[in-house]
Amino acid sequence: MMMREFNIPQYFRGEEKEIPSAYIFPYRVEKSTDKNRVVLTTHMFSFLKEGNKEIVMGDGTIKLNKSEFVLITAGKCFMSEKISDKGSYSTTLFFFDNDLLQSFFEIQKVHVQQTIKKNKLTQKEVLLFKNDDFTRSYIQSLNYIANKSEELARLKLHEIMLYLLETQPLEFCCLFAERPKTSEEIKFKNIITSHIDSNLSISELAYLCNVSLSTFKRKFTAVFNDSPTSWIRQKRMEHAAFLLKYNKERVSDIYLRLGYENHSSFSQSFKSIFGVSPKEYQLHD
Repeated sequence: MMMREFNIPQYFRGEEKEIPSAYIFPYRVEKSTDKNRVVLTTHMFSFLKEGNKEIVMGDGTIKLNKSEFVLITAGKCFMSEKISDKGSYSTTLFFFDNDLLQSFFEIQKVHVQQTIKKNKLTQKEVLLFKNDDFTRSYIQSLNYIANKSEELARLKLHEIMLYLLETQPLEFCCLFAERPKTSEEIKFKNIITSHIDSNLSISELAYLCNVSLSTFKRKFTAVFNDSPTSWIRQKRMEHAAFLLKYNKERVSDIYLRLGYENHSSFSQSFKSIFGVSPKEYQLHD
């Protein structure tokens, strides 16, 4: 069954409405969601107010709480939203197009380029920032101007980007850095290896690689000389063994993280690789 894909911010605005260059959208739900397939057609700040958020993109996973906020660049990703103990998930989303980003860069070009060069920064798909007194007040101010003029939203965008450039420059300037020039095969490998310690399925990995499932399987076999199911199970069990032996983690914590629905199926996979159950492996000196 094909999972639904959300084009954002079109989903919030309605397909027939034009997307402003800068658009603020307060978002609140009372039900948790898991791994929504999302296509971001603009860049987006997500200022979390209640609950927890997880973003999965090609180069890794970020788990977010109220002490942080993120800037997510346009592209494909998975998003999970977990409601708080109070029963809701709430965030303020700030969408902005690439022209506004480029305009800011042109104004701050010397400062940004010096920071990138001095610190040898490389580009990131998701940028994580720490909240402070200013950003908490800033987030509050966004709620008063949501659905107001586009020009006012542009000014608020410039405000937060300028503040981050001054206070968290190493993270912020990664937005303007270039990615190292790598082959398509290396990019493919990086996406796979970045998500070994995750519960992503093969079809979900194919989604992040932006290819069909059948193409993914063919490419995977050509690159790794093994089937996706076999290779990924081997690597995840090796990682599980490390967590059991050296981190002394509980089996119940590990199998959920690695995408197994129950203890039994995880134990069977583990035993097929190591010849003993996870618990026996952990107790054996």
